[in-house]
Amino acid sequence: MGATEIRGAGSAGAESSRADGLPTKVPSSGHIVYEGNGASSQHYSTEFEARGIRGFHSSSGSGARTHIALQPVDERNGSKLIINGFAHKRARLLGFYARHKIDDTWIWLTEDFSWQEGAAGRAKLLVQPDQDVSEIGSVTGSNIVLEAQWLYPNGESANCGSLMFTNKLMAHALGGLNEASYHNTLAAFEHSLEAGHTYFEVDLSYTADERLVVSSPRIRTGDHNKPEKISDMAYERVMSLTSHGEPIMDARDLYELLSEHPQYCFEIDFHFVVGENAKKRIKSLLEDFNHDDETLSRLLIQVHTPEMHRDIDSVYRFEHYQYLVGMKMDRLNEAITYSLDVGICALALRWSLATASVVEQIKAAGLYILSYTAEYDPSLADALLRSGIDTVCTDHVTPRMLMGAEGRMGQKQFFVFYHSGDKDAVSRYSVDSDQLRLLRVKSGALEIRDSEFWINDGTQRLLPQQFTLQRRQFAGWKMRMKIDGKTHWYCSDGTFRTKKEALAAPPTERHLFHDQDIVPVISTVEGAKVVMVAQWVPTKRFARILEKWLPKRQ
Repeated sequence: MGATEIRGAGSAGAESSRADGLPTKVPSSGHIVYEGNGASSQHYSTEFEARGIRGFHSSSGSGARTHIALQPVDERNGSKLIINGFAHKRARLLGFYARHKIDDTWIWLTEDFSWQEGAAGRAKLLVQPDQDVSEIGSVTGSNIVLEAQWLYPNGESANCGSLMFTNKLMAHALGGLNEASYHNTLAAFEHSLEAGHTYFEVDLSYTADERLVVSSPRIRTGDHNKPEKISDMAYERVMSLTSHGEPIMDARDLYELLSEHPQYCFEIDFHFVVGENAKKRIKSLLEDFNHDDETLSRLLIQVHTPEMHRDIDSVYRFEHYQYLVGMKMDRLNEAITYSLDVGICALALRWSLATASVVEQIKAAGLYILSYTAEYDPSLADALLRSGIDTVCTDHVTPRMLMGAEGRMGQKQFFVFYHSGDKDAVSRYSVDSDQLRLLRVKSGALEIRDSEFWINDGTQRLLPQQFTLQRRQFAGWKMRMKIDGKTHWYCSDGTFRTKKEALAAPPTERHLFHDQDIVPVISTVEGAKVVMVAQWVPTKRFARILEKWLPKRQ
């Protein structure tokens, strides 16, 4: 149930509350719902008592709703003045952003006093304490959420416990080591520390006898063996194995690690678990962490669905959660709405799907963004951060490498190569000049390499197509480029995606360029190699032969 679905405000001593910190039973009325959004404490009991208001307040939530209060507002009962009952140890209150929910969509009060869906071009209005709520809209029979906005003396935002989210890099699986990824080992952690990392992701898996170990859900038990499920193995067997030659830790070892390094934060990835399986893992984690609230406060718990969040939160209300969108971009609106409903502060998604419009939509909702995984390329990590992403999860990029890569990726010049798309294709390109060079690549196909730089201003055209293939006709080009060591294809939405990412929901077509098309501006590093791969379809005559032959063969 979202915040604006609440029908009333209960007393400060309400006996029960929901997972998001709001009371379960409250009388019917309109309300102002105050969210602390990073506040250190709240004193709404004092503020309400001084004004004779029977409101509700709580400091047992999580994320933006760690501290929360409800103020009833109607014509007969309750003050209409906006109250600040939040305090912050190190930041000052700028005011409140106002939002309310219509048809499962959150809309925001903008500076022109209209209610709009969040967008970069629409500045939100900061409302102030002692302002009459009627100035921003009717509350009777509904709810308006006022989200506190905080600023540190250095000018940085202090929203939502932002120290968790102001780390530019996160070391994936405790960081890569010796060119290997998915380590999750003490050796990898120590290597990451030396490289300057302060934020770490770690995988926790459950053994067959219900012990938490620091490992991905599957692990190789030998050099040539297929990965086996941790859930199929007993604890003793798992602990006898190694990860890339290094000992495996359990959750108690991880707790000792966090205790020895109180200045660092960690994301915990349980992967997708729900119901009793999720609850058991949290109970085990609490036991292994000695119910140490300070250490638990430095954990960011990643959830995949609302159900997973509710199951985890029913056992222990962690201070920080992150909603994994992943590659399922059809779930983006749902993830944003649910996060705002319950106070989750961050979304995680594949870096190649973080288009400008997606970043704008998430940031306009006041949420932080983590993208994953930039494995080796610091210029990619830098470009993602400059696009508005807050944290980049990486295996091998270090803070020093990131500093050295600043500005390397962008509207840079690149080379264009023309790939025949089939090893039987014949080239009719003129290679007499020094500009073009003909090669036969590893696959057996032909490749024409153009030595001239493309200006990358969206005005240059592809060379006329000069490959031929017997019984096939040229259909167009598909563009590919190596990014962070992997092949990505240019798609119809302007993104570069792997084949797997292009098939993610909702699927995106790889763009088909026609002969001599203009190539749009792309974001890349200086001197990148863009490959145009020829696409072939059967000629009409050959297609008719196939139509007759294929049914007989079937």
